[in-house]
Amino acid sequence: QEQGTSEQGQASTMATTTGAKPAFVLRWAEWQREGDIASICALVRELAEFEKELHSVKLTPDQMREDLKAGHFVCLLATKEGDAAEAVGMALCHTRYSTWDGLCMHLEDLYVKTECRGQGLGRLLIEACVKYTQLQGLRRLCWEVLDWNADAIAFYRGLGAELLETWRCVRLSGDSLAHFPFRNEQALSQLQL
Repeated sequence: QEQGTSEQGQASTMATTTGAKPAFVLRWAEWQREGDIASICALVRELAEFEKELHSVKLTPDQMREDLKAGHFVCLLATKEGDAAEAVGMALCHTRYSTWDGLCMHLEDLYVKTECRGQGLGRLLIEACVKYTQLQGLRRLCWEVLDWNADAIAFYRGLGAELLETWRCVRLSGDSLAHFPFRNEQALSQLQL
């Protein structure tokens, strides 16, 4: 491993795999580095297509760049050793708050290109996320998995991750968020939101 410091002040770690499997290099995405935002966006679109949700991707590269610059998320990019130009995997994380555990890490997206699966890259990315979570002093790393993605579920179970079968992911987005039927406007108007 080689370590430096990124502009955000976090450790910028270059991790590589070794042994009989192909070698991959991990590095932190940087908002000002040429190609990083395009790489993340391309991988996000591939993941969304795999999840049959490509139509749901609304985030623009400019917004992603601003959010990365502001520190709203961190992203590990994986490349094949000797080919730093093409990202073949990523892990995008951000913090969230738990009233039980305090500040936690949320793994928003973990993605490995099809041709690189089964070669240890998914495991390397997860290990990097676990190590980052530990180094931040956080007590939980959490993420979601689609119920039909049997390969991912088996992979996560093999890591010792707990699948919370009784909890459901709930969200408001799109029209349901934009046109939420408020019933307490007067009380809300007194808050400084």
